[in-house]
Amino acid sequence: MLQSLINNFTVLTTFLFFGNMVWGKCQAYNLHKSNQTKLILGLVLGLFGVALMYYTFPINTYVFADFRQLPILISVSLGGWIAGLVATVIIFVYRLVFLSGVSMASIWGAVNALGTFIIAILILKDYKLSLQRWAWTLGLSAGLSVVVFSIILVENKWVPIGTFCLVFIVGGMFTLAMLLYLKRSDDSLRIMREAAHRDFLTGLFNARAFEVIMEQRIASSTRYRVPITLLLIDIDHFKQVNDTFGHPAGDAVLSQLAMVLRDTFHPGDHIARKGGEEFAVIVDDCDSERIEIIAERLRRNVENQIFILPDGTEHKITISAGSATYPDIVEELLFERADQALYQAKTSGRNRVCRASSI
Repeated sequence: MLQSLINNFTVLTTFLFFGNMVWGKCQAYNLHKSNQTKLILGLVLGLFGVALMYYTFPINTYVFADFRQLPILISVSLGGWIAGLVATVIIFVYRLVFLSGVSMASIWGAVNALGTFIIAILILKDYKLSLQRWAWTLGLSAGLSVVVFSIILVENKWVPIGTFCLVFIVGGMFTLAMLLYLKRSDDSLRIMREAAHRDFLTGLFNARAFEVIMEQRIASSTRYRVPITLLLIDIDHFKQVNDTFGHPAGDAVLSQLAMVLRDTFHPGDHIARKGGEEFAVIVDDCDSERIEIIAERLRRNVENQIFILPDGTEHKITISAGSATYPDIVEELLFERADQALYQAKTSGRNRVCRASSI
């Protein structure tokens, strides 16, 4: 029995580890909320439940058990009722028909899977994974198994039932520990990855991340034939703010300008601080005419915004901006032409926006 348990825990650990890698990718691309992803999740966990039926561990000479209920609990906790139902149907049908043929044991085994799904839906669905809810679900699922074993076994049943409950609870808590550990690890990696791509002062993308995003958006624009526009922004006379009020005041202006930028652009647009008082925005699905409207709206928003300095002083600033649109301007010249447009806005009086010509 010990060797069989070790095999079960090894299979469980391996599946959770590699499954978490795939699930993490789905979360990174925001695919985990789609019904299609949930269906696939349920299918995979259902097949995993089928595989676990072949990794049984003996309770006594005549009784063998497995961890098939755990994939049902995992599917509901991660993918809700859709994933849970798919996994349950697969396990239910396979246990009822294919594993050892239709019998009283297979019928009650299938009913046990269905009951586990119902318990999980009532307790785990739409809630964050927590020890209390998982323990309740695990305990009720084990209680259901006790009822099933009590019906199937005729004599000498309490020792094997107690043994199964102990092993099942240990396996379930081990699964929870693995899920929570993997989640914490993913969260830590995501935070570090995010920090590496963000400007520490404003929370916007930094220059390195912006270059990568720029390449990706240009590739996407080429593939789907949708124009994108690069907008470069510079704070007018920013040096005077630092010289007059000090660098903390300058940092406050930069942080508050970042908030104005977020409020002005759509969530799908990519905003970065290129360095110093210069910012850059990639505006998706935006041609050379539309960017004039957007950039002018930004200019007015900044001009009308009151910036609060650390000492409580109210201050107002203006910006100059230059834009260049792809594919009107080729990728190699895009940044250069946007920078020239920004320079034109600066030299022609500041507090204005200019657009690079495609000629």
